[in-house]
Amino acid sequence: MCGRYVPPEEAAIERVWRIDRRNWPGWIKPAFNVAPTTEVPIIVHADDGATELLGARWGLVPSWWSKDTLPALTFNARSEEAAQKPTWRQSLRSMRCLMPARGWYEWNEKEQVKSESGRMVNQPYFIYCPNAEVIAFASLWSVWERPGTAPIVSCALLTKEAAPGIAGIHHRMPVVLAPDQQTMWLDPAASAPDVEAIIAGARQDFEAYAVSTQVNNARNNFPELLEKMRSQATLGF
Repeated sequence: MCGRYVPPEEAAIERVWRIDRRNWPGWIKPAFNVAPTTEVPIIVHADDGATELLGARWGLVPSWWSKDTLPALTFNARSEEAAQKPTWRQSLRSMRCLMPARGWYEWNEKEQVKSESGRMVNQPYFIYCPNAEVIAFASLWSVWERPGTAPIVSCALLTKEAAPGIAGIHHRMPVVLAPDQQTMWLDPAASAPDVEAIIAGARQDFEAYAVSTQVNNARNNFPELLEKMRSQATLGF
């Protein structure tokens, strides 16, 4: 399960994608330890055909949601189940988006280390693509509207079985799209078989290295979280 990631700075997003329209309040601030329910940047194919940069709550709220409290644990969607689950299927059909990222954190439950507080915890790793400054998580988005309140734009990333090079850290990973897959992913007219083929052919060229247990605290948000632990070797596919 991917529950923390590192988004790119806005300038890096603009180097990779041609953004036709920005619907984000101000400049995207650097972040190094983003947790669910945070507002994150997503890229969508707007109704008028424009490529739009939006801010979205990381934790999808389906358009049909009727309860007073927002749903919990909707920041990840298992790609194997998304077409059947009510929470995801409408968005998978026609509201697919990209979540730009530098990489994500995962914790290896088979590797115990001592945290700064002295507790034994799972060793965290930063996972990234060495051949890409910015990667794109295959994601879903939704707009939830309710009378008397502002609409909530939200998103969730899709997950799949981990690539061989990082499966020793965790058995799941985000679906990461190659550049030549992204246009079709955003196209609301893409067929279900096309979407399945994109997920099946997603990137697997990742490396990982151990990072400080300071990343365990979601309030920590500074560049040093990305520093490689000197005693750990880099893992790669």
